[in-house]
Amino acid sequence: MKTNILLNSKTISIALLMTVAVVISCKKSNSDVPPAGQNSSTTLTKAEQNAIASAGFSPTNAFKTQGGYIVEGDIFLTPNDLQIQKTFVSELSAKGPKTEQYKTKYKVSLKTIKIKVNAGTAQTVFTKATTEAIKRYNDLGLTVTFTLLDSAAAEQEDILIVGQKFDDPRILGQSAGFPGADGKPATPIKLSNTVYDKDYKDNNLLATVVAHEIGHAIGFRHTDYADRRYSCGYQSFLDYFRAANEGDGGAEVGAIHIPGTPEGGEPGSWMLACSDGTNRPFTASDIIAIKDLYPAK
Repeated sequence: MKTNILLNSKTISIALLMTVAVVISCKKSNSDVPPAGQNSSTTLTKAEQNAIASAGFSPTNAFKTQGGYIVEGDIFLTPNDLQIQKTFVSELSAKGPKTEQYKTKYKVSLKTIKIKVNAGTAQTVFTKATTEAIKRYNDLGLTVTFTLLDSAAAEQEDILIVGQKFDDPRILGQSAGFPGADGKPATPIKLSNTVYDKDYKDNNLLATVVAHEIGHAIGFRHTDYADRRYSCGYQSFLDYFRAANEGDGGAEVGAIHIPGTPEGGEPGSWMLACSDGTNRPFTASDIIAIKDLYPAK
């Protein structure tokens, strides 16, 4: 799971306007001189700049040519092309990406999943959050039960939770993958010990991250695996127009839609790819998804 420090659709809309504003101000500072090799007849009006930006392209150094415009160096667009693309952008902004709950090909066959925490100086913080995450699952009365082992216990755990310093500071947690054909959960789960250090206070937020990584370990994909922009936003201007599909993972992983979960999107799912910085206990659809793999007793 990553933290969401990216752009959302509203930001993109603002970015479109800001792009136009920046281009116009730059034009003014350059005394409206067209790019080298062009004369004044190729210079765009403000309306044309707006039309190009609204269609999702940069008007910087764009210029008129016979029958349309050259944008971003080598893309020819007619006025009709701009209108079609503008409509597409508007619809994308209004609807947003979609999300559903997905499971992998395999699930855990154990009746009890034993979890152990080894987090060094953050042991108390990790243990408290893991206790809450386990409670969220056990409160559903599932056929599988989660139990937390003492860190000094000789008994072998099924899932080990450890602290990790990630090169990418946005990463909050990372699972080892998904269950395999042997029916065992993936292990270990790594959590950021720089974000979640010994002084970290928001137990429910960390519990959400722990529950999320446990979700992967027992067979759940991201609810927005087909388009991570749903929770992660947009890392760059071009990401607004590019899907961010994680892929189905092949025959040994899969991304199988869970019947009864929404296909129109549901905010707040514990398995969204990126965190919005809030506590996310299981939603009604999350519970349907969990009980699909691990029915209630």
